[in-house]
Amino acid sequence: MNKKEKLIKEDGTNKVDEAYFRSLIGCLMYLTSTRLDILFPVSLLSRFMYCASELHLKAAKRVVRYIKGTVNYGVKYYKVQNFKLFGFSDSDWVGSLDGMKSTSGYCFSMGPGVFSWCSKKQEIVAQSTVEAEFIQL
Repeated sequence: MNKKEKLIKEDGTNKVDEAYFRSLIGCLMYLTSTRLDILFPVSLLSRFMYCASELHLKAAKRVVRYIKGTVNYGVKYYKVQNFKLFGFSDSDWVGSLDGMKSTSGYCFSMGPGVFSWCSKKQEIVAQSTVEAEFIQL
């Protein structure tokens, strides 16, 4: 997916068959265990499974075309002698145009394969909760 492309729920295009879109996203989710390069676009597209439009379907089909062109890519797990632990993290600030929430994520690898990863949208705390915690202090 294009980094600058922002997807929103109501983009003005026609809606598509939800069952077809959910099936396509489900297949892509299955691939993410060995194709970490598609993890972010698939998780982003999965947010629109119940309000998918033609624009979302086009983005999903672009991911499928990318996979078709990079069949030999992926994570391969094998035994090695020297393990090195690597960790990476990243975040975007107000990347979701629908909820104005930020997304952050991380992944850790030891040796040639990734063993832990996470991507999460920011949680919004209600103002009354913040005020209550402030008063208790």
